[in-house]
Amino acid sequence: MENVAEIRKLTVLSIVWLTITFTAVWLVCWAVGIGLPMALDVLFHYNNELLTEILRFAVPALSILVFIPINAMFMVLLERRALAIFTVRKGPNRVGPDGYLQTMADAVKLLLKEDITPTGADAVMFTLSPIIFFAPSIMGAVPLLAAVTNDHPFFHILNLPTGIFYVLAASAIPVVALVMAGWSSNNKYSLVGGLRSAAQAISYEIPLVLSIISVCLMAGTLDMVKIVQQQAGGFLNWNILGGGALTGLDRAIAASVNKTGEMGQILQLYYPFSAVSGIAALILIVCLVISMCLYLTGACAEINRIPFDLPEAESELVSGYNTEFSGMKFAIFFLAEFTNLFVVSSVTTVMFLGGGDNPIPPYILDKIPGLPQMIAMLRENPICSQLHLINPEMLFSTLWVIFKVYAIVFFAILIRGTLPRFRIDQLIAFGWKRLIPLSLIVFLVIVFARGFVICHG
Repeated sequence: MENVAEIRKLTVLSIVWLTITFTAVWLVCWAVGIGLPMALDVLFHYNNELLTEILRFAVPALSILVFIPINAMFMVLLERRALAIFTVRKGPNRVGPDGYLQTMADAVKLLLKEDITPTGADAVMFTLSPIIFFAPSIMGAVPLLAAVTNDHPFFHILNLPTGIFYVLAASAIPVVALVMAGWSSNNKYSLVGGLRSAAQAISYEIPLVLSIISVCLMAGTLDMVKIVQQQAGGFLNWNILGGGALTGLDRAIAASVNKTGEMGQILQLYYPFSAVSGIAALILIVCLVISMCLYLTGACAEINRIPFDLPEAESELVSGYNTEFSGMKFAIFFLAEFTNLFVVSSVTTVMFLGGGDNPIPPYILDKIPGLPQMIAMLRENPICSQLHLINPEMLFSTLWVIFKVYAIVFFAILIRGTLPRFRIDQLIAFGWKRLIPLSLIVFLVIVFARGFVICHG
């Protein structure tokens, strides 16, 4: 019963923190992108299109600057409380109401600690390494803003035609910072941690990239917004083959339903039957599930999450590459690690889970009592229509994104609380002997299955 109470507290904590986080981000975006130009027009009759565009360009940067520190504090608290539940003990529950402010206190403590540079360390590289480690976390989130918001006008400028290529390029930079941190610290344990991170990145970058390329191949684009839009519809939310071929399994399901009934007629309208397409789609779905697992495994290795945290490995290397760092520098490393986990979860949501698209078919949503009326009321509300403060479609899309992203974050925390750390030889062998051959096989199967679907779908 005590564990049930802790789970309930964690649920309430998550709802409160997420509400505060995303409300703060949205209010900042609205105030700069809509509120300020509207106020200038009403109060001073000053309606300058250039100023309005400049303010809109500032919205993405401000949203990232507001979101990253608040979200990192929440994720640290979420992980500590969740791990406490997994190990049947109490997590942080003293600072603030039920421990809500624990990570804020930790952040203040780190900021006030003395910043020490070890004797014999390369001061320039020692200072630059946490910055280079953290910067790609911000840069990698740039095209994701357009993708997770379904190309919202605030973030349209961030919609890059090669968005996923940009994210993958940015994600390759932090390993350089880890090697720099290990070498510049003048500490043998830190150096071993940096070298381990380089070996780990080389081993797991290949299956990670191949799993993403598989999705890009089926979508026919590197544009993350288009990839999300192509996933709209279908029971499986994976309608990303040209012409909707991946709904073939849905068609097979529809064909098995009594077509004389109302539901059967609706299914037939949405999904005309094609048995060959259904079989090929089933193969592709299995391959996509494997690709998603490959991506999550490779990504956990890239961001040094347990069981792939060999560059830190407290039981072997004290703290690995960041052993000699203190104060603000250590805080930046800590902030970047949790931001990277959020970016990885967002990429998974965009590339494999349909972004903010609702996986529930529309004909089922229309049957939910009160939902159509609530949407109509939101649209007709003066706050929504005149001030553009709440968009019903955007609201529901955001809720789905939050649910999917933090479900993956929670899964990563569950893995940390469940699995032991690999040995370094096991980690390297697992990457080269298992993941890379499997990712190549899956990629080839997808190539041939996609061609078969296009010919017979």
